[in-house]
Amino acid sequence: MERQYEQQAESFLTEHGLSIRMAFKGDRCPPWETGLCTHGDRYRITIKRVTGTSISFDFWNSQADMQTNKRPTAYDVLTCISSDAFSPTDPDEVAEEFGNMRPSQAIAIARFATKLQAFFDEEELEALSEIN
Repeated sequence: MERQYEQQAESFLTEHGLSIRMAFKGDRCPPWETGLCTHGDRYRITIKRVTGTSISFDFWNSQADMQTNKRPTAYDVLTCISSDAFSPTDPDEVAEEFGNMRPSQAIAIARFATKLQAFFDEEELEALSEIN
C-alpha cells in the first residue's frame, strides 16, 4: 500500500514537470515548538520545475521517522503541503480557522499558503489534493 502512495506522488511530479530535493538540515525544533520538541529531523525541501522556477521551505519529519532513520519521501512532503496550500492567505482568517495561536504563527501560515498558491496553478493544486 505504501508503494502505491509513493507512486501517486512520483506521478504527480512527472506529470507536472516537477522534481523534489530534500537536504538534511539537522534536528533543530520548529520555531512554533514551545517546550519539549515533538518533531523529527529538519529538511530543506526544494520543488523545481523543468523551467527552472522553484519553491523552497523547511520540513520536519516525525520523531518516529527520525528514530528509525527514515528520510521523508515525496509523498510525505506533497501530502503535507497539499493541506497547507488550501489554508487561508489572511492571518486573521488563519487564526479564525485554526484557533488560538500567536499572531506570528498565523502570519507564517498565511504567507506559506500564499507562496504555495503562487507556485502551483489551479490544475496542480487540484491534482495535489488528490494524492492520498
